[in-house]
Amino acid sequence: MFERISILLTALSLSLCLNAQEVRLQESQDGGFSIDASVNGVGIRTFYTEESWFVSLSSTTYLFLYENGYVKDSDVKGMTTLKMPDGSTTKAASFVIRRLMLDDRIVIKDIPAFVIKKQTVPMILGSSALSSLGDVTRKGDVLVIGDGGKMPAGQVMDPLDSLKEMAQTALEAEDFEKAADTFRAIQEKEPLNFVTGYQYAMLLGMLERDKENIEYSASWIEEHGGKSQLMDYWVLNGLGTSCAKLKDNAGAIEYYEKAAARYCSIFNTSEKDIKKGEFHDEVLGATYYSLGVIYAAESKVARMESCFSLAARCGNASAAEFCQKYHIR
Repeated sequence: MFERISILLTALSLSLCLNAQEVRLQESQDGGFSIDASVNGVGIRTFYTEESWFVSLSSTTYLFLYENGYVKDSDVKGMTTLKMPDGSTTKAASFVIRRLMLDDRIVIKDIPAFVIKKQTVPMILGSSALSSLGDVTRKGDVLVIGDGGKMPAGQVMDPLDSLKEMAQTALEAEDFEKAADTFRAIQEKEPLNFVTGYQYAMLLGMLERDKENIEYSASWIEEHGGKSQLMDYWVLNGLGTSCAKLKDNAGAIEYYEKAAARYCSIFNTSEKDIKKGEFHDEVLGATYYSLGVIYAAESKVARMESCFSLAARCGNASAAEFCQKYHIR
């Protein structure tokens, strides 16, 4: 499921905002300030300074990002010489941060950054690095960005687009609870589209938020069903599982049956072909096995045996063991 979610991640649109944005700073014991920030979807403890004009990372932080794929080879630009705030110079590796997010609301794309070997803190954000967003002033522990100025398109987001960006970031960080909560907040403001709605449905099933899943996924099928048979299958299968957990056997049977039919349609096969040994698929086998369990609970023996037989022929080990034990062909 994690792979399916990752495959379906999409870039979420950003909008134009012309109002000044306030960002809260956290004051540290030494009198400095820190700011909530993430680099390409990874939250990093970040220190804000008015003296520096650039973004810099410690070598340890950079190595973590690079080794885990958050910084790609194409982001790396080589070595350069930097002039430090105290007037000294140092050699530093340069790279591009594809997406720097501040305070879960403000995004700067494709911003230059540098790796400082002797830097002892994870990341330093210089005030001039925010200049692309407009004028930057600090009022106590609050940064005011773009005060009275025009914001570049796609840089500072309105609240709804901010939620969409937060959902994207949470998915990339595999913080699935936060992603689901954020999708729900978006859904309360406007309907989710085809892809993001599917992502939300998958998250609800994975997180076993079954009542919420049944309510949302049924509406997704009604609105978007038929656009992608494979997506239809996973949403229907998730609906069947949620109904089964909530002891709604009639609902579980309905959705599992529809899921199995949709999967067979994808591969242009049928139960008759499976019984002949002409089709073998463990994903479908798991659905038939789950369906057989529900029919067993409903004492519908003939259909139970048929589903377990189909599941076994698809390669489901539990179904095969059951069929062997009770001599089901």
